[in-house]
Amino acid sequence: MRCWPHVLVAAAAVAAKRRQGTSQWSTPVVVVPAHYREWGRSPPWATKLPPWASLYIYQRTKKGAPRYSPNYGYEAGVHLQFIKEHYDDLPELVVFTQAKPVQHNPLFFDALKCLNSKTNYTSLNWNYQTRGTTYWRKFALQGVVEQCWRDVLDAFGVRLPPKKEPVASFYCCAQMAASRDMIRRHPRSAYEKAYAMLGGAGACHEGELDWATLSVYASSRTRKWDAPRYNRHTAGAWEHLNHVILGDEPLNSRRRARARIPRCAPSDFGSRWRTPS
Repeated sequence: MRCWPHVLVAAAAVAAKRRQGTSQWSTPVVVVPAHYREWGRSPPWATKLPPWASLYIYQRTKKGAPRYSPNYGYEAGVHLQFIKEHYDDLPELVVFTQAKPVQHNPLFFDALKCLNSKTNYTSLNWNYQTRGTTYWRKFALQGVVEQCWRDVLDAFGVRLPPKKEPVASFYCCAQMAASRDMIRRHPRSAYEKAYAMLGGAGACHEGELDWATLSVYASSRTRKWDAPRYNRHTAGAWEHLNHVILGDEPLNSRRRARARIPRCAPSDFGSRWRTPS
């Protein structure tokens, strides 16, 4: 087995800081981008981050190397892995992003600067959408995706009414900020279950679909079993449901009533960050 001594040393240092009641994070805000090969070791937009925000980057190409995240589940795999790995020592605020944030919000870095110590949860995108699971009917996966949504929300104690199509109103594309306290509203085990369903190599749902609760009926036009090859569809549960899981919002969340161009006072994080040692 290949050994990475510096990883063990880093892990020991983190454990020591936890025992001392201190944190591994040098800034109150940590940005966690999900990328594959969009850039190299560091994103070209790293210099646009405010000084009170730092990066935590996973890589998805070298198994066994530091910070490896298997290339499953798109951004869900990376985001959920970060939560389950750092649950006991989360930064004050976590910003989850895509590899190229401005593709989804040209004013992403302006919105980032509006975050402050009172931020609990907010989307950092502006593309508001409403989508139900009938969207996947064209792939014969309406039942598979609905089952996955139900299973993921079940892991977090959210029960959807049976025999009614889930319809999500949400801000597209999984770029959001969530505070440590909001993340910890749910136990680590819930995120571990969600990671296994969305970020792993298996199917989101094991066994035949639960037709007694689904809004769709078994037919020749509907897949009756989930399978790992459908992950590219089921992993979208994170994009459609993170406002429920992290933000404690209803499935059909309301559109924000504010301008697209962020206007805010200087963040109070600016007076509290410490220079990395």
